[in-house]
Amino acid sequence: MGWERKRGKLHELNRLLRGAADTGFIDGSRVPEGVRYVITLDADTRLPRNTALQLVGKMAHPLNRPKFDILGKRIVSGYGILQPRVTPSLPLGAEGSIYQRVFSGPGGLDPYASAVSDVYQDLFGEGSYTGKGIYDVDAFEAALKDRIPPQYAP
Repeated sequence: MGWERKRGKLHELNRLLRGAADTGFIDGSRVPEGVRYVITLDADTRLPRNTALQLVGKMAHPLNRPKFDILGKRIVSGYGILQPRVTPSLPLGAEGSIYQRVFSGPGGLDPYASAVSDVYQDLFGEGSYTGKGIYDVDAFEAALKDRIPPQYAP
């Protein structure tokens, strides 16, 4: 994965999208301009048809647009990250293949089930990001700037 795992790669991607030339990405390819959102997925994640359009639509809605407080260094209204419910793409338990049962975690457990109802989101309007969803590039960078020391990610 490299420097700082996923967070570091996303930070590098965000910098690249905003014009930085000193990132860990290979030079030579044309970087798209004006990218506002990044959708993050893992190898175990499927993105059903039209889901990207729906995610962008939700983020772009005027009530969801993030408003950043420079003094408080945080988003005070709207959302910088939207994380939909994530379900495993492979069958669980006895429905899975022998290979899957041997090499995967405990059968019958959905590792993302706790992300469905996040007590912090429900009570405080904030939650834990599991790394799958969509985020606003500028809000992401503004909210994390100088907040987490380099090399802190496990």
